[in-house]
Amino acid sequence: MKKKILSLLLTGAMAVSMLAGCGNSEETNNTGSTETGSTGTSDTSEEELEKPVDDLTQSRDITVWLYKDDYKIYYESYDDNPAVQYLNDKFNCSISFQQPAKGSESDQFSLMIGTGSYTDVMEISYSTEGVTTLYADGVIQDLAPYLETYAPNFYSFINKEENADVRKALYDEEGHLFTIPMGVNMEDTLAWGGMVYRRDILETMTGGYVSFPSGNEEPSTVDDMEYMLELYTQYFAAAGFADSAGLILPYTGYLTFGDLLNGFGTAPSFYVEDGTVKYGPVQEGYYNYLVKMNEWYEKGYIYQDFASRTNDVFYVPNTSLTYGGAAGIWYGLTSQLGDAMSMPEYNLIMEVNAMAAPLDTENGVKEALGYMGIVSDRAKMNTNGYVVSSACSEENLIRWLTVCDYLFTEEGGMLRVYGLTADQGADENPIYQKAGIDGGAYTYDGTEFKYNEKLQPSVGELSVEGSSNSFIGARLPGLNINEFEIENSAEEAIAANDIWKTYGSDNNYPQGITFNAEDNNTASTNSSAYSDYLNSMVPKFIMGTEVLNEDTWKAFVKQMNALGVDANTAIYQQYYDNFNAK
Repeated sequence: MKKKILSLLLTGAMAVSMLAGCGNSEETNNTGSTETGSTGTSDTSEEELEKPVDDLTQSRDITVWLYKDDYKIYYESYDDNPAVQYLNDKFNCSISFQQPAKGSESDQFSLMIGTGSYTDVMEISYSTEGVTTLYADGVIQDLAPYLETYAPNFYSFINKEENADVRKALYDEEGHLFTIPMGVNMEDTLAWGGMVYRRDILETMTGGYVSFPSGNEEPSTVDDMEYMLELYTQYFAAAGFADSAGLILPYTGYLTFGDLLNGFGTAPSFYVEDGTVKYGPVQEGYYNYLVKMNEWYEKGYIYQDFASRTNDVFYVPNTSLTYGGAAGIWYGLTSQLGDAMSMPEYNLIMEVNAMAAPLDTENGVKEALGYMGIVSDRAKMNTNGYVVSSACSEENLIRWLTVCDYLFTEEGGMLRVYGLTADQGADENPIYQKAGIDGGAYTYDGTEFKYNEKLQPSVGELSVEGSSNSFIGARLPGLNINEFEIENSAEEAIAANDIWKTYGSDNNYPQGITFNAEDNNTASTNSSAYSDYLNSMVPKFIMGTEVLNEDTWKAFVKQMNALGVDANTAIYQQYYDNFNAK
């Protein structure tokens, strides 16, 4: 493999568990703090106490809260996931999942926290509170005292220098660690979406002689984009479309992940520039963005009713237009690239290409801001992983850590990403049998990796629209050994990834930074106030229902700061500095 992955034998880990003796929990917490470079300290106990042994002959029932997914026709509950069943057999436990109905996740998670009826383990994507607040409120436990003994593979992994980003994110400033992360990437993942444009329309309108103002073969500036939008508008008018759009914006007036905005040198949220934390919507580049969007809206380039489409997910905008051949530029998916959206039966052949952030050269932008909200950095661990509740017994906590630790080995990481092999009993698994998967999900002899043909990305009959997730353990904690997944991805997806990531994500604010309970509450309250104001004003500025000029812009910025942008920027800066000092 391209990267060497720590793989300690489970038997060795269990031997450590049974033989290791060390100090009390406070001393252990200090050990974790020291080795992670965090700032926490505690007194060393003079008396060393023997730690509990995880007796694998004793079965453990472990309950887990997890948001629901579509497991197609193969099972209703994640209890039946083949990887989960394998782990249950291997570690003599029964991991059962409590899963609310789709659409009710946030309400149900809040209800669980409010009533105190916690499961043993909770996945926290839908928590409205940060992990530090949950800990301060007595909802979850600190895992740091247990890791070295009961999760040695995970402990070693996060303490390697090359994984400092993960370590800094997981440990707070006092040396606590609350989250076992879900899917720690071993390779940079491919972007699954970004700005796309209809190349075929440009070719039609120019007789095959597309000529961008920048002189480049692909669009790279705002002027290039305006050239495209004018051609799209002419094309749709000539074709007699009753409804069409050169550019589709979400109802908020900006793309959530920062596409398009970053070409104006700004971002939709907090970012970092030369060590200074800034909030994108109050920067000059954001004003320039609004001016241009207002200009394009008045010319009819932007979908005129964009602000009314509040039920559209930004990455699946106005599908009647995008899939109906009546859109020019939108936020697209890798599954839409090339000729995938063509409808030969209607004589409609579409060519959809990925598009990099266009630069606002008119206002001196020579390189887009290196901000990509779609890029989930490896430090985004405390908001996408599993915590152990205060209701969980120590015996169940230790068994859960034993299971998680296996998933931080090479063998365990392969299980969660690629599924069961023949040697792991794939042919005896009822879900694999139901799906007709013979000989395991993949084969790998240490040199050559080969997918089962039914699970081959993009082309296998069980790989379409996320179906493969029904057979692997990708929603479990552990390593994301994604090397082979990337190598076997469609050429269009790999090429689009390079285009979408032209300017990188160096200016992203680290996603793994967490605030203490007090600062988290302050930041959350402020954010609600100024975000509501922002999302009400941006569409109005674009559509012209609110006058946009330098004076009204200054008033807008002043109000944003009064609602908490200045205060939150100071909080974000403080934690950014502390994060880098760990």
